[in-house]
Amino acid sequence: MILLRITYRLRAHHMPQFEKIFADEIAPLIREHNLKFKSIWRTVVGSVGEYMELWEFDSVADFDERWRALIGDARLQTIFERTGPMVEDEQWSLMEAALPPESDQNAG
Repeated sequence: MILLRITYRLRAHHMPQFEKIFADEIAPLIREHNLKFKSIWRTVVGSVGEYMELWEFDSVADFDERWRALIGDARLQTIFERTGPMVEDEQWSLMEAALPPESDQNAG
């Protein structure tokens, strides 16, 4: 399993509009592309406008194939024309487990 972590910042006045676009327009595309989207979080205590998304993929190859399909969707590109100017300091990390899940460690 591979996790994609995307972090970024929004100015406070963009947050409600961005969240509505994400819920109403991006989330349906994610479901349509059958992606394993864990969730989107925002900072409650700390830096206002900080967001993190987590996505799950079976492997790096799975990420490459599925992510290209999502990003290549013309509908998402149209959405990015509106949300792109709202997003600052975007960072992506593709992560792998350093240890097996707790349930695997207790088996046996």
